[in-house]
Amino acid sequence: MTTAVLIWTMTALWLLLGWVLQRLWRRPGMVGAMVCGAGSLALVLIPWFGHWLPYWSASLSANFSVPMALLLIVAILSRARDTEIFRPRDWQAAWVFGAVASVALYPSALGMGPQNFDAYALGWPWLFWNSSLVLFGGVALSSSVLILRGNRFGYVLLLTMAAYGTGFQESTNFWDYLLDPVFGTVSLLNVLWWIGRRFIPGSQSKDLSGTADR
Repeated sequence: MTTAVLIWTMTALWLLLGWVLQRLWRRPGMVGAMVCGAGSLALVLIPWFGHWLPYWSASLSANFSVPMALLLIVAILSRARDTEIFRPRDWQAAWVFGAVASVALYPSALGMGPQNFDAYALGWPWLFWNSSLVLFGGVALSSSVLILRGNRFGYVLLLTMAAYGTGFQESTNFWDYLLDPVFGTVSLLNVLWWIGRRFIPGSQSKDLSGTADR
């Protein structure tokens, strides 16, 4: 377990705890930030059944994804500063992308889908470089189209590709930079909520930013 993995896990947990605290306590301020920092530090460095938390979470995902961390930052800053950093259509693009990516990756990882096809392997460009172009090209194209259309989630994808280029994570698979179970689950729930709105009159979509309940 490298130092970079521990630092990244602590940072992602700090942001996640900060978002939760912000929803419970409108303006936690520096005290809240310090509490969340101490909490993330304890969660990562205190052994759980003989191992650090990243060891156990690695069975589900190699690490927290870059989009999840960036979306948490956007959500926290939006609520703290009472400003709209991401517009509704930016959040919608994030959830649709996360849902599509989840459907593309996780069923294959569970052994479902076409035989002898592993979507996760597409994240290693040197393993199946021609097939990997589908994943890398698709993300690059999505980022470009979103940015040209003025959608701010496109910059999240651009930063994710840049982060993969630096190789700061322990994993060398692009999927682990792009997606994690938390981001995927929240994305799928939001998309299912939108679908449900067609059959549930008066329901409203929720988003991670918390702007809907201000």
